[in-house]
Amino acid sequence: MSLLPAEVGHNFSSAVLRFIGRGNMGQWMLRKLYSWRHPSLEREVFGVRFANPIGAAAGLDRDATLYRPLGALGFGFVEIGTITPKPQAGGIKPRLFRLRGERALVHRMEFPNCGIEKCVDHLRRRAYGHKVVVGANIAPNSVVLPDRMPVEYLKTFRPLYQYVDYFTVNVAPIIGSGESYCATDKALVERVLDGLFDFRRGQNDYRPVLLKISPDWPMHIVDDMVQILIDTPLDGLVVADCSARLGSRLSKRQLSRMNGGVMGGAPLLERTIELVDYVCRKMNYHYPVIGVGGIMSAADAQRVLDAGASLVQCYSALHYEGPAFAGRACRELAKKASNVTDQSL
Repeated sequence: MSLLPAEVGHNFSSAVLRFIGRGNMGQWMLRKLYSWRHPSLEREVFGVRFANPIGAAAGLDRDATLYRPLGALGFGFVEIGTITPKPQAGGIKPRLFRLRGERALVHRMEFPNCGIEKCVDHLRRRAYGHKVVVGANIAPNSVVLPDRMPVEYLKTFRPLYQYVDYFTVNVAPIIGSGESYCATDKALVERVLDGLFDFRRGQNDYRPVLLKISPDWPMHIVDDMVQILIDTPLDGLVVADCSARLGSRLSKRQLSRMNGGVMGGAPLLERTIELVDYVCRKMNYHYPVIGVGGIMSAADAQRVLDAGASLVQCYSALHYEGPAFAGRACRELAKKASNVTDQSL
């Protein structure tokens, strides 16, 4: 797939994976070839039981059509989306680029997805086949007035509620880069969350709600988001995301590809670890954190977990390391856990 343009390769690989994993036999075959389970990897986080801490980040399964085969590849959970109320095509192609020397991806995707109705239809089939923990990353459509934001988030939250295990609220459309952030933005985030919490109180089942933090935000915005976590029924944070600012080591040609885009992959790792460590200390480790950004190996995942994360998510690693990534990472994490246990005896 490395010879194809990045998005063409991604779409082709997704189509093959979707075809193989559409039935029980295909999922069984994928699990036999790639998955790795071990009791030391299991954990319960915000009331949800995970087979392992390695998750597929939002963007890999934009339309909720790949969560079963991704689970069969060995991922402990899959975050679908970003899902918006109405379908949207996303940015103009080409919009996904490789930076092989940096082991990174640059994209200008702008949340392409099939919309909430088709997404729910895909999730209705979830009872069929091997079950994997599924989260939903939600956001409003691209052009929405601020006053409509709380309603727009509810348009995805309500229909998805009975079909997913947790939610990640993507507030990037509200806060943006953070350069013009003000008190009204924090208040708007709180209004969005209040609407979700009000709906959740009326349901029989409890779905955890997490807030996603950008690596590009100044620390006073991160502090505000942590304070929202402490002050509200929010269940945790997703730290962090792709970055539009990580360009210090890139050539002019590479930077030109980032024009208007964001970077994911290996260069984000140190920033992810820094932010995970910061927010965990800020909240005295009282709330769970999902670490995402730059995790390209089991060693990277362990560093983020050691910084305080309860779970991690990966995107670029699957692109560069192939379908065996999740199972291989789980095997290495389990081996390390076994060695630590042996040494403590």
